Amino acid sequence: MKTIFYTAVKVGLTICLFALVLRSIDIGDVVLHIKRVPASTLLLVVVLLLGQFLASGVRMSAITRVVAHPIPLGTAVRINWVGAFFAQALVTFISGDVVRAMMLQRTCDIPMRNSARSVTLDRLIGLLSSLLIMSVTAPWAIQLTRDESMRHSIVLMAIVGIGLITGFAAVGYIARHPALVQIARAKVKQYRVVYAILDTLAVIRHLLDGWRQIPKILLTSLIIQIFNVAVIFFLIDGMGAEVSIWQCLMIVPTVMLISLLPFSIAGWGLRESAMATGFSLIHAPAAAALAASVMFGALTLLLSLPGGLLWWSSQIRTTWKHPTPSTANLAHDWNNVHLAVSSADRAI
Repeated sequence: MKTIFYTAVKVGLTICLFALVLRSIDIGDVVLHIKRVPASTLLLVVVLLLGQFLASGVRMSAITRVVAHPIPLGTAVRINWVGAFFAQALVTFISGDVVRAMMLQRTCDIPMRNSARSVTLDRLIGLLSSLLIMSVTAPWAIQLTRDESMRHSIVLMAIVGIGLITGFAAVGYIARHPALVQIARAKVKQYRVVYAILDTLAVIRHLLDGWRQIPKILLTSLIIQIFNVAVIFFLIDGMGAEVSIWQCLMIVPTVMLISLLPFSIAGWGLRESAMATGFSLIHAPAAAALAASVMFGALTLLLSLPGGLLWWSSQIRTTWKHPTPSTANLAHDWNNVHLAVSSADRAI
């Protein structure tokens, strides 16, 4: 019942966000902009989005090497693809992370604790890369608007980004020293939420311990962010709007960061609102920004669908190894995933 309630709330918020965006944008104009995108641009965008799966697989393989043991690149790509499918199917990115942890344990013989650590570290590094780009480009982003409240918001987000990056590094450093860990735990033990957050962030110590993998992890993280920027740039440019790749670099990472907030269905609505607001700073057509966001979401959804087939085929292979009725086995695994996701989603 609680799961149905939370899903209903997300559906309602998503509809409300879309209604707010469309209040000032003609939906017919949005459709017209979508029709303007050339087929060659769509093909290029698809290649870039598929390239993200490869880059994320390389990052996941490097992270598991640091936390537990290395896994083949093909396996890492498959696990991330399945995670992308569940992030769409169960309407939140948390679901994809839960499934990825379960698959790392089941297919790669990594204990669940280390599987969860690997996925958490992967997620944190993705967030940190967005925060880093957002903070670095803030001085130029301020120049996009003369609105004082918007300028203050950009400065505030940059300060928060730098603070979070510094905080993550500090927690990782503390976690490498047992004496400091004991002191920190004693100080915040009575604050359960803070204690849980610090315990989760302590996985960053694995990154510091496996410093040889840091260049690969950072490079792939930046590639993923740059591919997001390039996808939006090519879509908007294909619609005839005058934007530069540099302007997109100042806007898109922040938009993607906002879309990860667990308030709507798979980021829908949040991403469109943030995209329309962000590109209004450079006087790009709001309809083009909204159309690009919708196309980005739709293409991401379509390209994630093969992940469902990869998950299903992995369950069939497991069934052959352990002969039980396949339908019951699949239903049991789906139920486990759904329960785990529901628990994680309520914890956010």
